[in-house]
Amino acid sequence: MLLGRLALTASLVIAIAGSARAQTPTPVPADPQPRPVPVQPGSPPPSNEPTPYPAPVPADPAQPAPSQPAPAQPPPAQPAPDTPAQPAPPAQPAQPAQPVQPAQPTPPPPATPPAATPPVTVTPPAPMGVTTTKVTAYPQTPLVGTATIKSIVVEGNSKTVSDTVVLISKLSVGDSFGADMADSVKADLISSGLFKDVIVYWTNVEGGVQIHLVVQDKHSWVIAPAFYNQPTNIGGGIGFGENNLFGKNQKMLLYGQIATGDSFFIGAWVIPSLGGTRFYSQLDTYLKSARIIEYAAPSEYIDGATPKEVRKSRMNYLNGGVKLGIELFRGFKIDARLRAAKVSYKSVELADGATEAMVDPALAPGDPIPAPGGEGWDISNEWTATIDRRANYYGIQSGYRLGASFERALSGVSDFDYTLVGFSLYRAKQILARHNLVLRANLNIGRDVPFQQEYSLGGTTMRGYVNNQFRGDLKAIANVEYSVPLLTIKGFSVRGLAFFDSGYATFLRTREVEARRHYLPGADARGAAPFKNAVGVGTRLYLRQIVLPLLGLDFGYGLEARDYQIYLAIGLTD
Repeated sequence: MLLGRLALTASLVIAIAGSARAQTPTPVPADPQPRPVPVQPGSPPPSNEPTPYPAPVPADPAQPAPSQPAPAQPPPAQPAPDTPAQPAPPAQPAQPAQPVQPAQPTPPPPATPPAATPPVTVTPPAPMGVTTTKVTAYPQTPLVGTATIKSIVVEGNSKTVSDTVVLISKLSVGDSFGADMADSVKADLISSGLFKDVIVYWTNVEGGVQIHLVVQDKHSWVIAPAFYNQPTNIGGGIGFGENNLFGKNQKMLLYGQIATGDSFFIGAWVIPSLGGTRFYSQLDTYLKSARIIEYAAPSEYIDGATPKEVRKSRMNYLNGGVKLGIELFRGFKIDARLRAAKVSYKSVELADGATEAMVDPALAPGDPIPAPGGEGWDISNEWTATIDRRANYYGIQSGYRLGASFERALSGVSDFDYTLVGFSLYRAKQILARHNLVLRANLNIGRDVPFQQEYSLGGTTMRGYVNNQFRGDLKAIANVEYSVPLLTIKGFSVRGLAFFDSGYATFLRTREVEARRHYLPGADARGAAPFKNAVGVGTRLYLRQIVLPLLGLDFGYGLEARDYQIYLAIGLTD
């Protein structure tokens, strides 16, 4: 988990499950794979007798039960052929009172139990999913194979609208449902971050099953101050985050901060489903005034603890964007984002102890220091494709995410002309009961990248080094993080973590005219010099009611710098 800057995370898995063919089970007692049979309301529970499962539905109690199969009249006597003189057989017709005995069971006893059977109340067995909810009138029976979803019932929701709960569950009426799907539905609902507890169970109805989703909403919004202390950047701010706007799983974030390094305001509104369709959208703005410190490019693999500051400047970056996307199938999204930003610089100067020659060998003492990049409108279009199969089960992450992006400046409209390509990988695995292993990797490459779009390493992206210490149009970074629970009391938890960061950043091209960029000497370093690594430990504090961690503290040790850095964030830390 990265600390420091507040980053907008605006992805949510919303899937519309496809329709599946309904299967109508036939109650054949000899079937070695019995299917569930709908139990009519008012019917008795399945018999415990050794009748093959499933038991047939009893006949309508309003109709009289058939009488016993005893004959209504006794069969005529068959006299023995060798004893014709016996008078006993002819005298037996004097006993016609015995045939009346079969008519004595009036009213028939079998018709009485169905009329007196009360509604059956049972607790769903463990294989149906963890639940304490009792099912009335429809006995829960083991679901062998699949059954058609006839209806979906949402219960317990106090804020989230029922349609949104069903949308997150990825279930639809008419789909095929199996017992093994209950756990994945529960994981999807919990991973949304909207619910404290979730129960999933089903009941048999005519022609299939009825799905019950019992949810308990989290407190969905938070207003929190933030404070952080990082190398070259100390500041604080306040933010408002709403995780379930209008009860429709929409996200809103408003955050502002003032700091010695980056002062900015960020606002975002994420709509995960437009009108219940597979389309989603996002509106965002990012207004930043950043103090930029550029450092001398690394010339050796072991470059010492104190990086050399060369040029300082302040960049104003006023950005806004709109995104529209579609989720084609479960977890697979494609979206396009149009953004525009106004870029300008002021207060460009030498850093303490630096000389003009360290900025540009052609500069004479006293010459004005050039800005690191050009000014103007930066307008681009970004395309992104992701496969997101992650889950967050009460702070334990699992699954994977793959992403690819392509961004191109709009020629004729933008004052810059550049191309950016990126690839990302995320993999999380639960180990033991509450341990978590998380792997992250990113590869980014650009052509004629302007200063405001350059890739950087250091700070929260490479713990153990100062913020944005390394720059380039090529960046490769990998991170391994292992976390364990330290303290858990009801909804309060503290987790400890150990991490390893590894990265490489440099410039493949330094075309100043095309990129409208003024590079420092040696920016296109090669070999092992730009390769950096760090190890460290940290901690996170969580409240179960709130989606984001409220405190983060990391100690990072740069292996090549042979020095450590401390990163502290309190408040909105993600």
